[in-house]
Amino acid sequence: MDTRNKVSSTAQTNISTMDGYLAEIDDISASVKAINRNIDIISELHDTSLVSINEKQWKQTSKQLSQLVDETSAMNTSIKNRIKALEASNSTHPKNSDLNIRRAQVSRVKKEFLNCIQRYRDVEANFNQKYRQRVERQIRIVKQDVTEDELDAIIDSDQQNQIFAQSLLQNSRSGQAKAVLSEVQTRHDDIKRIQKTIIELAQLFEDMQMMVEDQGKVLDQIETHAENTNADIEQGVTHINKAIVLARSTRAKKWCCFFITIILAVVIAILVWWFAFDHKGVGGN
Repeated sequence: MDTRNKVSSTAQTNISTMDGYLAEIDDISASVKAINRNIDIISELHDTSLVSINEKQWKQTSKQLSQLVDETSAMNTSIKNRIKALEASNSTHPKNSDLNIRRAQVSRVKKEFLNCIQRYRDVEANFNQKYRQRVERQIRIVKQDVTEDELDAIIDSDQQNQIFAQSLLQNSRSGQAKAVLSEVQTRHDDIKRIQKTIIELAQLFEDMQMMVEDQGKVLDQIETHAENTNADIEQGVTHINKAIVLARSTRAKKWCCFFITIILAVVIAILVWWFAFDHKGVGGN
């Protein structure tokens, strides 16, 4: 797989448009799947290396591993940068429904990528342990009294590895000793490459995790804003309902007062009329 083509195709994608953005998301997702396939092959090559029985086969497998690890590392860097570009695009995008879709999609591919990185880390850590165990067994064949500290020094230190090689060649000229030395030196390089990959993956995972956390803060702010808006709406509806009830109550009281006033006016009019005419009638008699 040519990772340079991947990078150049990214530059040609117009992620400012929704179609271009979603196309880039799909392309990144496909690249993550390609990395997962590379991890499968890397795992197979590690297995092959561990059961290799001659130096030529070790070196051939080691070369294939080195090339594939370098290619996968370049792909990881490319994907991280492309996801950053998507994030940057979102930061300048208008706040509308499209922005929510964009954020959800980039969050999805970030999680896919994080899972891929973690899987790669697990594979490398597992084989790092297996390589060390293989080297330890080989060293103990020619140096049975070696201590754990000495083993760690031989495996991890270039200087101690060379000292061990010189000591082994001086004390033994047997073909077995030379074969062990050849494997120890080859495995030493393999272990160093694996450890370098593990360190790079740890940093990459941390970088991506920070991006996920930052995105989570943005989403939390959106959710909080939405909750506050809903609360304001509910509070507003409550106030409106109270106002409606109050208005109805006030209107009812006004009508009640109106009818009472009318009734009182009628009663007063009747009383005035009654007493006025009754008084005249009595006087006439």
